[in-house]
Amino acid sequence: MSTQFGNYSDYSGVAKTPGCATHVLDPRLNIMSTLIPGLFTAKSCLDIGCNAGSVSCQLGFDLDAASVTGVDIDPKLVGQAEKLFALRASRVQPPTSDSERVVDYFPISAVLTHGYRIEPESRSARKTSSASAPSTWPCVSFFSADWVTTNRDITEPYDVILALSVIKWIHLEHHDEGLRIFFAKCASSLKSGGYLIIELQGWNSYEKAVRSNHAPHFEQTFRELKYRPETSFDRLLRDEGLHLCASSDALPRRINVYRKS
Repeated sequence: MSTQFGNYSDYSGVAKTPGCATHVLDPRLNIMSTLIPGLFTAKSCLDIGCNAGSVSCQLGFDLDAASVTGVDIDPKLVGQAEKLFALRASRVQPPTSDSERVVDYFPISAVLTHGYRIEPESRSARKTSSASAPSTWPCVSFFSADWVTTNRDITEPYDVILALSVIKWIHLEHHDEGLRIFFAKCASSLKSGGYLIIELQGWNSYEKAVRSNHAPHFEQTFRELKYRPETSFDRLLRDEGLHLCASSDALPRRINVYRKS
């Protein structure tokens, strides 16, 4: 299946858990939480290349992040992410004086029968409404942009930035210089002591990406690239003040965690 930016629908990496399987925590998130306990709890997170929003929603609903921003270059996928948020928000049992909030309390059949309790369009409308408008738990939002080139303002730096199975496509789209810009932007968007998490796509993955049935339009760029994920990324990130502090090879693609000094 060919793709312009690597924007496969319902993609969840080579771990093979479908993004639509909302009842199963993404194994990459399990690995990260094991590497650094409490990594996401009460933290502000940015999910770059969020696809259809599975990881972003799990950070908010299941891992108790304080806020999550998902960004993807494909507006159709961002629309799917908004719908996924609406589905999961509609299944939450609100807290009462006698009980705490319960995630995934109402069955999906209840949403299919009675509709969303939280409509995606309503969330979009609230973004431009007054500060007194009711908020939705958890604080998860999405927008469509190319993170390398967007001028969108960051009001506060993030505690955690995730770049899962996306850097290869950023590299192919924006060349070596664009990769440096991406790493520099991630560093400047992190709080001191914050974490950048990368799911490493090896050079063999680049080779597969430019095949005729995937993204052959990147073949010329691929031939011009000098940086390699296995040999160059750590140095480029150190140059931006991001130092490797944890790593795991438990899944088919290595998970690297870098800390901002």
